[in-house]
Amino acid sequence: MPASLIRSPARSSRKKRLVGVLCLGGALLAIGLGVAGLAQAGDPEVAVTPVPLSGLCGDKSAVLPRDVAGRLAVSAWYAKPADGAGPPARSPVIFFNAGWGGRVEGHMNQIDALVQRGYVVIGIDQKSSEAYREFVDFSDEAAFTRTRAAVDLKAGEFAKDNSAVLDILQAAVSCAGDHNVASVLKRLDFERVGIVGYSFGGAVAAETSRQDSRFKAAVNLDGWLFGDVGRLGLKRPFLEISDDSGLPTTADLNSSDTVHRLTSRLTDGDYKQVLANMDRYGGYFLVMVGSRHQSFVDVSQRSFLARMASLLPSGRRTIEAVNIYAGAFLDRYVAGASSDLSKLIASPDDGVRVVFAKSPLQEATQ
Repeated sequence: MPASLIRSPARSSRKKRLVGVLCLGGALLAIGLGVAGLAQAGDPEVAVTPVPLSGLCGDKSAVLPRDVAGRLAVSAWYAKPADGAGPPARSPVIFFNAGWGGRVEGHMNQIDALVQRGYVVIGIDQKSSEAYREFVDFSDEAAFTRTRAAVDLKAGEFAKDNSAVLDILQAAVSCAGDHNVASVLKRLDFERVGIVGYSFGGAVAAETSRQDSRFKAAVNLDGWLFGDVGRLGLKRPFLEISDDSGLPTTADLNSSDTVHRLTSRLTDGDYKQVLANMDRYGGYFLVMVGSRHQSFVDVSQRSFLARMASLLPSGRRTIEAVNIYAGAFLDRYVAGASSDLSKLIASPDDGVRVVFAKSPLQEATQ
């Protein structure tokens, strides 16, 4: 399932262009990976440390669940300590999942903004492209059903990876030998953990919070919901931010083109289910006016070739708005800090459309 295919499960751009996306998905994924170096924001005040999942505690390491150490690459981004500063205070933690086949480094603008707000960001990538080798087939109803089932399963598996990483980090705080990694682990406040994801990573973020109550809140950046969370909803605080491609029309839903019709049905059903779940449990649904799916990644700002090719529209305004609204949401529901979220929702910027807003239930378990 190439990154842009299911628009890496995105709901809006995910709608009307899937036929072309099926052909272009691999090419767009290659473009995205090829310009990854150009996409990084690289705030000089933000430090990054790779976090190995094996050997953190020497011989004391427990058997790692589901062989996550061999499959996952984990990095931590945090504020650089000042020279001569003492041990840093514990910071709230945000896990970050990229889109289908993407890398967390493609979201450095968002990561930098979170670090500037006082968070430590834990980025989790699948090491091998084999993790994304799913055959996406919308050629008929039966194939569509199989595809949905496969991607639902994948979202649940990736969500369990997030929980496994959190388990490992918590267990390693008291025994990690590497000085750099140990100093990072000692920064983490495991009572204040949230999760953010883009595209398919947004589905994984929501499903992670549904499965694991340690993830206090979830942010979905323009992703269709997969896994059980799409059906059951999320009782914990949930923010969904969508692009502005528009919803399917009656003509889309009845199109003679099978791929287009089924994609439109997926979009329409996802939208209705998300709103129904939010009406039941609370949540926030925002649209970034004028944006498209790729507006949420750094490459939309920094890749000249991609913008000239009209593949990735400029996303500076979108990313800035996402940082403001997602940051305010996480400050309230993860960090437990003062937040201007209510003011932002009540008087949104011209570039933000509030589709739904209802104070979420805050339950420890589902």
